[in-house]
Amino acid sequence: MDFLRYRGRLMIGIVLLIVGVYLATRLVNAGGSIIAQVQKVSAIISLIEQAYVEEADLNRLSEGAIEGMLERLDPHSVYIPAKEQKDIAERDAGEFSGIGVSFIIQNELITVVTPIAGSPSDRLGIRAGDKIIEIDDVSAFGIKEDEVFKKLRGPKGTTVKLKIARDGVGEPLEFTVVREAIPISSVLTSFMLDDSTGYLLLGQFTATTSDELETTLKRLERLGLKRLLFDLRNNGGGRLNEAVQVVDMFIPAGYTIVSRHGRNDDDDSTYTSKDEGTHSFYDVVLLMNGGSASASEIVAGAMQDLDRGLVVGQRSFGKGLVQNSYPLKDGSMIRLSTAHWFAPSGRMVQIPYDKGRGEYYAVRYRNQGLEALEKDRVPFKTLSGRIVFGTSGIIPDSTVEDLKITNGTAQAIGGQIMISYARDLARAKGLTEKDNFRQFLDSFRVSDEELDKIPALAEAQKITYPIEALGKDREYVRTLIKSEIAQYVWNDRDAYYSVMMQTDPVVSVARTLFPEARKITSRWRK
Repeated sequence: MDFLRYRGRLMIGIVLLIVGVYLATRLVNAGGSIIAQVQKVSAIISLIEQAYVEEADLNRLSEGAIEGMLERLDPHSVYIPAKEQKDIAERDAGEFSGIGVSFIIQNELITVVTPIAGSPSDRLGIRAGDKIIEIDDVSAFGIKEDEVFKKLRGPKGTTVKLKIARDGVGEPLEFTVVREAIPISSVLTSFMLDDSTGYLLLGQFTATTSDELETTLKRLERLGLKRLLFDLRNNGGGRLNEAVQVVDMFIPAGYTIVSRHGRNDDDDSTYTSKDEGTHSFYDVVLLMNGGSASASEIVAGAMQDLDRGLVVGQRSFGKGLVQNSYPLKDGSMIRLSTAHWFAPSGRMVQIPYDKGRGEYYAVRYRNQGLEALEKDRVPFKTLSGRIVFGTSGIIPDSTVEDLKITNGTAQAIGGQIMISYARDLARAKGLTEKDNFRQFLDSFRVSDEELDKIPALAEAQKITYPIEALGKDREYVRTLIKSEIAQYVWNDRDAYYSVMMQTDPVVSVARTLFPEARKITSRWRK
């Protein structure tokens, strides 16, 4: 028996030795050709399958190899697994099927932040602050965020039963909600700051962006819009063709909006304006920061180069690469950079990425290495001859820093302390949706005594909130609490932003710059 066991082990050893020599030979002989490199990767996978100490997940290995290859190209060429691609496709299409609420997990319960206007939840009367305690007769206590999506989303026309706890209502409320196609809005909020100044926050560029924007602008125009604050801060981009259509709304026909150039002729395109500038008669100030990227940079770059709008805020991200999507058989996707895009003046905004992804993102997210970008930036001219720069993002015409808060305040916000306290204050003061919002906006103020209670509330939730942090962020916290009260009482996200924008430092400065915006847009006035 021992002899047979030894002979078996010997035979296995000989086989593995032969395989190892064979694979090693393949690795040594792999050259620079595509076939040789494919053989090299295949040999490594085979070696792992045959000789690795544990059984390996080959699907995971192959996905890792793909990710590694793309990472060596540039920061924006990526592999998207099949399970992630479905969610991305929904966001890009601008809709999904569900009940229509945005939510947070607070104290291990699903808490409604706001129902989406016109959604099934909105029509049934589900409100901000409602707590979903059961879904289809199953307790939702302790549920995780990804599980909420699985339970609340589903095929159009199907139903989901909700049991909801509402402050001030003794017994839980029960709703049977029929799932519908829920639009994912690009326009996050829009309203009039005063009789002639409109504010519009655009969060992303999806298939519905230009249609949403057209509807929003017409509504604001009916309300007296003469000056527009167009907020693109933290807009990470999206569809290039939608960015082109957005610019086209403000520019007469025949002007270059953006061009793209790659290695292949098929990747070369120039996009020009087609409309007659349906919204070209008022002044525009665009707001940007380091989170503004890609399609939002196309819009800002075109508006700046064509002297159609003033750009205010901070330097944008600097993403000037165009990706094409290539679907794979298993439902996964590769997004491969195939071209650079250029603003109308001819400038390319892409910041360097030759030192790898770590250095690339350090430049933007930690503001490291910006001095080098300043030295290397290349000057270009707008239509009127103003100097703008390339190779380092969109540099604003007027730089204004975003408000920065302390870590202590950020932790208190993350722990939902402000939301809970705002709702307690709203109930204590007896505020209801029947109250006049405009009067609230103009005159309501959270007192110092009320603010001073927040650190103790945070401590009760085991969140450390130093009194010094509250002192530094006092006016911001005051505004934030007021905003959360507005959201809760009027069940309206526009109400929330209407309050927040009253003290936003970038908005405050931008509102003073409309005379400057009018000067640079004089060429467009007949």
